[in-house]
Amino acid sequence: MSIAADLLPPDTPIDYVVVSFLGDLPLLRLQARSFALFHAPDDIGRIIVVNNDNDPPAFAQRFEAEVRPLYAALAGKVEVVPADDLLPGITGSRRGWRRQQALKLAACRLVTAPVSIAIDSKNHLIRPAGKALYQTAEGRLIVPGRKRWSVPDACLTYFGVAPEAWPAEVANIVTPYPLVTRLVLSLLEELERRGEDLATLFETKGEFFEFALYHAWLVAQGEDGLYDLQAPVIATGFWPHKFPDPERPLRRLVAQTGLPHVHWLAIHRKARALPPSLRDVIIGLWQGFGLTESTEEGAAILAGGAAVEEAPDSAEPPEDEAREEGEATPAAAPPAAPAVPEVDPVDALLIPGFRTGRETLDILKVFAGLAGPRVLDLGCYRGGSTLVMALLGKHVEALIDGRFWPDRLAPILEPRGMRALNLPYEQYEPEAPLDGIWASHVLQNQRNPGLFLDRCRRHLKDDGWLAVVVPPLRSRITAGKVNPGWNLGALMYALLAAGFDLTRGHFLTHGFNVVAIVPKAARVLERHADAFADPSLWPFKLDARRGFEGDIGSCNWPQEFRDRMATGLSELALEGPDAALAEARRLATIWV
Repeated sequence: MSIAADLLPPDTPIDYVVVSFLGDLPLLRLQARSFALFHAPDDIGRIIVVNNDNDPPAFAQRFEAEVRPLYAALAGKVEVVPADDLLPGITGSRRGWRRQQALKLAACRLVTAPVSIAIDSKNHLIRPAGKALYQTAEGRLIVPGRKRWSVPDACLTYFGVAPEAWPAEVANIVTPYPLVTRLVLSLLEELERRGEDLATLFETKGEFFEFALYHAWLVAQGEDGLYDLQAPVIATGFWPHKFPDPERPLRRLVAQTGLPHVHWLAIHRKARALPPSLRDVIIGLWQGFGLTESTEEGAAILAGGAAVEEAPDSAEPPEDEAREEGEATPAAAPPAAPAVPEVDPVDALLIPGFRTGRETLDILKVFAGLAGPRVLDLGCYRGGSTLVMALLGKHVEALIDGRFWPDRLAPILEPRGMRALNLPYEQYEPEAPLDGIWASHVLQNQRNPGLFLDRCRRHLKDDGWLAVVVPPLRSRITAGKVNPGWNLGALMYALLAAGFDLTRGHFLTHGFNVVAIVPKAARVLERHADAFADPSLWPFKLDARRGFEGDIGSCNWPQEFRDRMATGLSELALEGPDAALAEARRLATIWV
């Protein structure tokens, strides 16, 4: 295995590779200007632009006229390469995002640097950057991690990696993505040895994506340790077509661009379809970073992208890069003034660094208002829920399965007298009864849910609260999820049988969460069937003989809870002690 620190020697520059086409030419202008404004010139060897358009001469002509001058002093380092030179025989009808994936790998045959950075046209710099941006202090390359899904599983299988050797987390497939040149070349050699045609590989094997295939090759070769999947993110992006309500992710994006370690911004061209007020936010961002000279120029760039078909749901992001012929670009009136929405800094910053979803944060706000100060966080994953409750004034202990996250959380929790433990719940005993237990997406992993709930009840004070969050009932069975889902009715019945008071509880189905927040009851039923003998135990009218329909949307979820869910974390944090808002900003800056 290579030594990570040797990947970027001090006197060796890096190369960049971007595959583009006419529809993304307006965004490529932003990228070129951002290189000129922010990138250290001596750290760049070449910028290789692969011309993947259906009309290569038109792209080449417009690139030279509209884009190359914007690179300024770097213009001489830019090399435009026709896609046909890398993958001969591409017909116009077969260009697109699948072929783009192959081109990103094939372009590494032109790379002379030990490391190249694959970027998309939509990526642009917003802060000074150099090659050191892509490496941790230990010398490992930075790529954000994510849980495995079908794509990396298929790639790992392709290279014969035994399932027991599959990593729990894999490198994400977003750009910018640093590629080790010798490893990409060895991957291409392996594909040739297997008789694969790179020009059609990603079309014929739809379960493959380029970076997932590359990372699977690293795992197969024992080289995946060259990458740090846990380092703070260096890039943020906005894919508006992936969200039913794009305003929330846009607000988060605005906040993330304020973090000093975020150097790259990506705006997908489909942002042109946003309402004018949200388009103004993006135009304001570009102008604020000096990437456009006027609001009119920003509006023209945003309106200039071509429409494309939606990417498959299994892709994240990848997007279809094929340009549709003959599509007229609608005229866009320039905005009166660029605007940036008000952003809750805690709300926006904690989510991406600690993988706490928006719906989970909504529920946490309600639970924090019900439970007392001493709270146990079960299975807190990356610690987002722990931090949120700590910032809202709770004294939290967190149990995490794995060694890394307790180490990451410890410097934050220990000065406040709190702990993060790598310990199974079955081995945990609190020093004193707890005011609250937060159990988010852990009940489905329990072989004996009843025993788990019995243990929760035993650890709570008489007036303590338990929050159980589980996924909705689904048919697909996955590893570890021995109880693959619940509806509200089934969860309520289990909680009642375990000794919790449903009449004072609160219940909601919210996103991918089935939520029950219940207080400890004074007694446990002798038999769980007795729950139907006493209708007063239920928060709704019960037909004891026929039962009830368990697919419930909500029960006893008052408007005040919905108002609290909509309130920003910084506002709620101000209700707590210890200058929580300032601390939240500090932690977010350090850890996101």
